[in-house]
Amino acid sequence: MNALPPGAYRPASDRWGPFPRLCANLPEGSLAVVDRKVARLHPSVLQSLRAREPRAIVQLTGGEGAKSFTALEQVLAAGLSLPRSGTLVAIGGGTIGDVSTVAAHLLKRGVRLVQVPTTLLAAVDSSLGGKGAVDLTVRGRVVKNPVGVFHYAEEAWLCPELYTTLSDTQRREGALEAWKMVASLDAKRFRAYTRRPPALQRLVKDARQLKESICAEDPYELQGLRRVLNFGHTFGHVLESVSNFRLSHGDAVGLGMLCALDVGRHLGLTPEDEARQVEEALERGPGVLGRKRTAALLKRADLGEVTELLIADKKTGSAGELRMVLLTAVGSAEVRDVPAEAWRALWPAWLQGKRP
Repeated sequence: MNALPPGAYRPASDRWGPFPRLCANLPEGSLAVVDRKVARLHPSVLQSLRAREPRAIVQLTGGEGAKSFTALEQVLAAGLSLPRSGTLVAIGGGTIGDVSTVAAHLLKRGVRLVQVPTTLLAAVDSSLGGKGAVDLTVRGRVVKNPVGVFHYAEEAWLCPELYTTLSDTQRREGALEAWKMVASLDAKRFRAYTRRPPALQRLVKDARQLKESICAEDPYELQGLRRVLNFGHTFGHVLESVSNFRLSHGDAVGLGMLCALDVGRHLGLTPEDEARQVEEALERGPGVLGRKRTAALLKRADLGEVTELLIADKKTGSAGELRMVLLTAVGSAEVRDVPAEAWRALWPAWLQGKRP
């Protein structure tokens, strides 16, 4: 049997340990893409990379600006001399991982990719599952992820020392993404979390195991099974956009989950007591920002702008209907088409920061 081509689906291969030790096995002549802040806070990262005599080290500023065609071109230019058998190692949060994934897919029609997530959010979610994307600006608004690829990493390095410098916000948004998975996929774990919140390493391992179990069944989103991973993302992306991306992705997903719970209750799909249980758990556990923040952000836009952002999002159907992930119970979710009148009926309460 022929070896899998670079970027093809393969089961997650996670390696835990200090970065210098893991980096010692990186092939010489690789291309490294590193978040500038990570390089500054953790000098051993660049020291270890340089010891492997890389072809180039590209430093990017993490954040949504890294997911631009300008940043992508910078990485591609640095990788021109990379052979087809070469390796690109992405060291940073989700945005660094995204642009690096696209670059790994395009360079020489596909090179090996190693993901080194340095934020909790990237560790629990974006560094796993093969997705990479860049953003586009449409009518003055940034639309997230309309241009992307599937390119699976050959392995991921989980380096606990890189998480020691995370801010409270970064820890919260990563925890929210992990709680999203247990709330929509695993009732037993969700109830265990409500009794005793897990330690960071357990949170990461649980989230990655849950996501991998879904990706293994639908690695390229051809069957629609992976859509359940988008719980909270539909309105989360809207809130990110109207905030001009000052709202972090994880916090946006947290608020988006509250919106999804409202839509599910309005449609009679999410039981009232289950919705309340999840909302209260998100408040007590990871610390979702709350409905007042949603109201403040939505007041920056009108219904027309929000509708445009929803239509531009790739989670809409051919007729423009929303395809939202809605809970049927704790640990169980379905993808449903949501007519515009359903979410618009909730708009007045959302603007007041209230639970409909």
